[in-house]
Amino acid sequence: MKNGCICASFDARDVREGSHRSSNSSFDGRANFYPNQTPAMLEILQTKPTDSGIYRCRVDFHKSPTRNTRVQLTVIVPPEKLLIVDEKGSHIRHYILGPYNEGATINITCISTGGRPLPKVQWWYESKIINNTSVVLSDKRVKNTLVLHRLERKHLKSVFTCQASNNNVTNPISASITLDMNWLFV
Repeated sequence: MKNGCICASFDARDVREGSHRSSNSSFDGRANFYPNQTPAMLEILQTKPTDSGIYRCRVDFHKSPTRNTRVQLTVIVPPEKLLIVDEKGSHIRHYILGPYNEGATINITCISTGGRPLPKVQWWYESKIINNTSVVLSDKRVKNTLVLHRLERKHLKSVFTCQASNNNVTNPISASITLDMNWLFV
């Protein structure tokens, strides 16, 4: 990048053969410019987060003013992994939470790592979002803590799913836990 722009140029004023030059070697052969397509096209293969930036298309004419167009490219990196922990911060083994006694209140936290932009982390139960409050921990981690008050018998073997997503193109990543309980007989 130079002054916030990816710098490359193609001079087509000589109609027989245009010349292409690039002042940015960060593409390592991953970028191709196709001036003979309609419209002309810049192709970037195997995009990387560092490819994000402002790209400028400049067209110089013999008898008309130069035209410039700028385009912002944002490379989206999906979240990488999820970790579900209990109220003590311990990883939930075999994705079975508990057993907890009937009437107990529990906290389970889902932590998403990676992703650009940072993802939203949500808890789901029976195909419904039950908590969509994400808290940013760092530039690579986001969490969502689900609090379940007064567990009831209906919660036995309930499946709670955590999802993290930062775009509407790729599928969210998800992890689920199953709640195990002890029933109190009165």
